[in-house]
Amino acid sequence: MKRYYWFVPILFVLCACGGNAVAPALGVAPAPHPDRRSSWISPELERTQAPLLFVSDAGTADVYIYNVKTLKVVGTITGFAQPQGECSDNKGNVWVTDASGGTVYELSHRGHLENELVQKGATPVGCTWDPTTGNLAVMSLLGVPSQSGGVLVFPKGVGTPTLYTNSKQYFYNFGDYDAGGNLFFDGRDANGNFMLSELPKGKSSAHTVALTGGTIYFPGMVQWDAAKQDFIVGDQSCGNLYASCVYSVKIAGNTASITGETKLQNSAGGQLCDLVQGVLFNKELLGSDNDFCGSTPSATYIWPYPGGGAPTRYNGKTDSVPVGAAISR
Repeated sequence: MKRYYWFVPILFVLCACGGNAVAPALGVAPAPHPDRRSSWISPELERTQAPLLFVSDAGTADVYIYNVKTLKVVGTITGFAQPQGECSDNKGNVWVTDASGGTVYELSHRGHLENELVQKGATPVGCTWDPTTGNLAVMSLLGVPSQSGGVLVFPKGVGTPTLYTNSKQYFYNFGDYDAGGNLFFDGRDANGNFMLSELPKGKSSAHTVALTGGTIYFPGMVQWDAAKQDFIVGDQSCGNLYASCVYSVKIAGNTASITGETKLQNSAGGQLCDLVQGVLFNKELLGSDNDFCGSTPSATYIWPYPGGGAPTRYNGKTDSVPVGAAISR
């Protein structure tokens, strides 16, 4: 089974059985359940010293702020069009990509708007911050400036970005920097096949990294695991089914080897339907399940990592179509 995403200007989730994935058509539709209310911040958010989890929701066009210790919602930021992937920087600010408007928003630890980066023609769906330079890399699924996507790198998170591409890649999803400032990002070629690419630090173009040890069917999260010195790469169609898992991936030269698999359960004990982007924090994996499969409500979870399995805590009262996740320390 293959999963297709239409990202312009609002998220669709379509499924097809059998065959190879192809480039999706582009469509227009409103958010399924747009939130017309004003943003709100709990007084608890102003007082707490606990880390915060930001979760973007393409169904309501909101970003929710959770207290990591309790998974209680302590803030809701409204006014987005189609919030997608997220990332955080060393100041504790969280960057939220908005695919519909070609915009990336910078939110403070307390949920206040600090900055916005607009790139016409882009469809930003993922981002990552480079601690070695302070640069912000934004993965644009499509359209910079043609139909194929690319990586936009904003120096110090401001100004005019530089576009980087891998000539063999068509769709660009999620990415992260390793300890040396090399950027790794996933996506698909024009035929819908999963790809992993590297933009080496200081280079002007990216190249393909061959994946061995298993198969990833649909691109999900990419995050550097400093403790293990490898990457966590997500698959939104684990085993080519409507299920999500994450893999440990070791990089050696131009080869990426899958060295381990972590399966994640929902609140009912079943495997997740669709974790788009999770975030590693303190030996736990935090993220949300967009449960369009219908076995449980969509929910935000915390699982042990790399053990996975049953969540240690969850909140199933908020999410509609959750997508991105980032930690604000």
